[in-house]
Amino acid sequence: MQAVIMAGGFGTRLRPLTNNIPKPMVPILNKPILEHIIGLLKMHGIKDYVVLLFFMPDKIRDYFGDGRKFGVKIRYVVPDEDYGTAGAVKLSEKFIDDNFIVISGDVLTDFNLSSIASFHKMKDTVATISLYSSKNPLQFGIVLTDAKQRIVRFLEKPSASEVFSDTINTGIYFFRKDIFKYIPAGESFDFSKDLFPSLLKQKIPIYGFKTPGYWRDVGNLEEYIDANMDALRGKLEHFESYGKTGSCVSPKANIDKDAVIEGSVIGNGVKLEAGAVVKNCVLWDNVSVGKDSRLILDVVGRNCSIGRNTRINDYVFIGDNCNIKNNVFVSSSIKIWDNKKIDSNEKITRSVIYDDLFFSDLFTDARITGLSNLQINPEFGAKLGSVYGAFVGQGKNIIIARDSDYISNMIKRSISSGIMSAGANIIDSQVTPIPILRQELKSGEGDGGVFVRKSPFDKRSTDIIFFDKDGRDLSGNKTKSVERLFFSEEYKRADFDKVGSFRYLERANEKYTKHFLACLDVQAIRKKKFKIVIDYSYGIASTIFPSILGEFNMDIVSLSAHLDKEKITRTEEEFHKSQKNFYDVVKSLQYEIGFMIDAGGEKIWLVTPHRNVFSGERFLTLVLKMFLIVNRHVKKIAVPVRATGEVDLVAREFGTEVMRVKDTHYAMMMACDDKDVGFVGGVFGGFLFPEFLYATDGMFTVAKILELVAKSGYSIDELDSNTPKLHLLKENIACTREEKGTVMRRFMESTMEYPQELIDGVKIFLDKDTTVLCFPDKDRNLVHLNVESRTKARTAKVMKEFKMMVKGYLSED
Repeated sequence: MQAVIMAGGFGTRLRPLTNNIPKPMVPILNKPILEHIIGLLKMHGIKDYVVLLFFMPDKIRDYFGDGRKFGVKIRYVVPDEDYGTAGAVKLSEKFIDDNFIVISGDVLTDFNLSSIASFHKMKDTVATISLYSSKNPLQFGIVLTDAKQRIVRFLEKPSASEVFSDTINTGIYFFRKDIFKYIPAGESFDFSKDLFPSLLKQKIPIYGFKTPGYWRDVGNLEEYIDANMDALRGKLEHFESYGKTGSCVSPKANIDKDAVIEGSVIGNGVKLEAGAVVKNCVLWDNVSVGKDSRLILDVVGRNCSIGRNTRINDYVFIGDNCNIKNNVFVSSSIKIWDNKKIDSNEKITRSVIYDDLFFSDLFTDARITGLSNLQINPEFGAKLGSVYGAFVGQGKNIIIARDSDYISNMIKRSISSGIMSAGANIIDSQVTPIPILRQELKSGEGDGGVFVRKSPFDKRSTDIIFFDKDGRDLSGNKTKSVERLFFSEEYKRADFDKVGSFRYLERANEKYTKHFLACLDVQAIRKKKFKIVIDYSYGIASTIFPSILGEFNMDIVSLSAHLDKEKITRTEEEFHKSQKNFYDVVKSLQYEIGFMIDAGGEKIWLVTPHRNVFSGERFLTLVLKMFLIVNRHVKKIAVPVRATGEVDLVAREFGTEVMRVKDTHYAMMMACDDKDVGFVGGVFGGFLFPEFLYATDGMFTVAKILELVAKSGYSIDELDSNTPKLHLLKENIACTREEKGTVMRRFMESTMEYPQELIDGVKIFLDKDTTVLCFPDKDRNLVHLNVESRTKARTAKVMKEFKMMVKGYLSED
């Protein structure tokens, strides 16, 4: 028999213990829960496993490997999205030969799996569910069986009024292989909510086997302590009993002879000094407890240090890498999140979850992003404002703006208060697109700028973006200076009579519109009498762009053309759906062009009636070609290193030099300093026209493209047909943060026979039309591989070769 082990759990209710590991890796008696499950399966002769991963999959893979060191065989499956319990198990179908068991990798049990397997075989049923009597069935699926143990009713997590049994579903299932035909592929499908009710409805017999023994879902922090205490006391049949006050102490722990340990689990590398008292606790690896400190009924994560004479009351849960100093008192039922530092003599009476130290680094480029009202809250905003105000200087003017979201308004106000407290003045431009804020700074209106918005693809998060006095993104050197001030707290607030002033920005839209129209050939656009569709994505551009478009003598259909704070952030799925709907509108109207502007007003996407949304790479190629047709005098253009080689083919046609830059908005803006650069284009719908502004502006880009179409004499579709195409493939390869440097070094060393470009990652030129770009992801544990060539076959062949090569670096390590 084989086993499918479900090990994708996030362990949300076990935080902070699961901030750095998935739930199945949480230790019971110094071994991961999943290792205990493997031991149980192995004890019953089941040694061939498919392990389903999802959250932090590398943590599990790195620990268990292929299973050989545990005397078993392990293969892994990582779903690309959440398919539900049954939908995820469906992905293991190709590895399953016959009968198999499905078991969770994060429960603690000693059930006799052999007896359940025998029952399953005797009944010759498609499915057998392991059942258990529970005193509190409300948080589990409850089951009712008849006299023959056939399941007649099933209800997932009932309310108190719906309870019809104390018999619960343990999440341990025995199946025949033909169960897979009842599970649809590629869609979310749960055992409890979908599969079992469907089988009952079809009158397909499924059975329940009520099992004696121990079973506990380690679902919350209190359950986690209780599970360890039960294991210590031998309540599981295959666990050694340590007695009522006995402890499981790692032989690698360093325990002073005058320290006291009762009924506790002590991990590797733990150090207890003289007089330390630890009762009914779980101390993970490398915890140190100072002299005369006392801990009762607590869990302490890895690499924590607890000083002398500190008292930690019951049910305190401390995340990894915390430093609690001397003479600290921690009250009962407290959570202390990772990486916290608690100074000597502090009294902790509330949980320390999200605070300043949560940010190990504040900035990503010129942006700070964090969870709304948790990491980025009013207190954080006020402190950040004080720091930024002190950095810019007393008496200086800072322009601040926001999107239409209420939280953005709250954070903007708290930042404004902090800035004023440092003696700098606030010029509030209220709800304003980022391009207008940049234009105001460029015109000399302020000495710095801040924009607050709901994060475009995560509605739970807030972005705070910082601008220099010329409207560009704040440089890396300056963000580091702000960060140093923030963490060191060595900044000064202004005296009471030097507190900054507050005023609203005036005539910004009027000035922006005047400059906008001055940089265009308005008459050329007017003569063309375009018919276009514009989707504003419910963003700020809808407040100003319609009045500008009125100057162009066009027929316009506007979509999503009002502010809606609930819709300015979209998931990837919602975004692609909105693009499809947008294309359908353009196609049905047979209008010439459709533009979708992002909610921030900086980037755009393009469609025509005959072509769905152009990829970012192809869009860049076509805009560049139109630009060079109309502006043949331009000597140089700039694009990021990951831009398509089609750019070089087009530039070669016009004798224009291509300058490759890093793939950041700041690098693209700095390229505008070269007087010969007339155009800068990115691969995500952002374009810079230096004569207008050295930053992306979606509204101006729309108008500029209309001007280029009118003056070039080509439609977008004609240009697309007549412009050479290269074939691009992209792959993401899972890679830990620690491995990224090794991968990049190995890739560079292995490809030195080819010409290389080392601007961002490593780009190699196999021939004049074939390139391979390998670069690490800034935020995620990924390495990106982009291959481009003349033909699909050549591109696919090269991708296969280099993907295997990069994966080889990882397997060697």
